[in-house]
Amino acid sequence: MPTVVCFGDSNTWGCPPYVRDGQPSARIAFERRWPNVMGARLGSGVRVIDEGLSGRTTVFDDPIEGIHKNGARTLIAVVESHAPVDVLIIMLGTNDFKDQFSSSSFNSARGVLTLIQMVKGHYALIERGPEILIVTPALVSRDAEPAMWGDAFRRVEDHANYLEQVATRTGCFHFDANSVVRVGIDGVHLDEASHVILGQAVAKEVAAILRMLEPR
Repeated sequence: MPTVVCFGDSNTWGCPPYVRDGQPSARIAFERRWPNVMGARLGSGVRVIDEGLSGRTTVFDDPIEGIHKNGARTLIAVVESHAPVDVLIIMLGTNDFKDQFSSSSFNSARGVLTLIQMVKGHYALIERGPEILIVTPALVSRDAEPAMWGDAFRRVEDHANYLEQVATRTGCFHFDANSVVRVGIDGVHLDEASHVILGQAVAKEVAAILRMLEPR
């Protein structure tokens, strides 16, 4: 049975947009989160692993929320624990744009590149590692809390362009979530309807990759 691992942040975990008092409502229901919407669309013959962690960055240690938020510190352990992995989906970068990191789109994309290099290096002496699908997250908007996000809405503008370049140069796949969804009222998180739309869209991308992997 093919295994697909979704390695992401709060928009994979299922955090809904924050309400005006700064508190999120309940976590989006399991079956409505995009990885599980995708899984339902792919069918029972595919195992989907939801590996979302709120606040996860690509490669940055978070001095406020903890170094465990650094995706580079846990990615290989995640891939090994669910091995063999056929498709690894990386949808990260949003938290890189927090004001405390002040990352540019270029540097966030380089963070994703580092994660890809880690995975490819880990499997360098093995016949085949997982295919990697980079998903550009929905862009942070002007509605994001300035105290936390600063001018992130400006710094994210070229994110998809740089991630597309990373995918092309590393032999990975790329899908831009902004082609189908936008962030919700808090300027950062996807609402339930967007999770459904994204899950259905990414399912098409993954199905095409899995067909490519089928024995001929």
